[in-house]
Amino acid sequence: MKVERHYEDFQKPKMIEEGGLIRLSGKFLLDHEEEVVNLVKHEGKLAEERNPLHKVITIEKADGGVIVAKTSEHNLALHIGKRLEHAYKGKHEYKFLKGEKYVEVLWSRDD
Repeated sequence: MKVERHYEDFQKPKMIEEGGLIRLSGKFLLDHEEEVVNLVKHEGKLAEERNPLHKVITIEKADGGVIVAKTSEHNLALHIGKRLEHAYKGKHEYKFLKGEKYVEVLWSRDD
């Protein structure tokens, strides 16, 4: 008697998480918080007009002047990170989770 094996049963389920997280910090942010948040909201609104599934989900203020914005799509988080760097300079870093469509964007400016 031949036993059929399904090898896919032995693999870990693929958990591709889409979206992104943008963390904003620094002394510059304390003085220009409204401008920076408005840029994030504006880019989210433009993306949503092009595709209703691409949007900025939440913007929250955390301790120490850090603002966290969650996006529904990783490319939107990348785009916002690049727009922040273009508009306000500062340091930016992109962290990708291996094998997943998720990015964490870190932006800061201390001058």
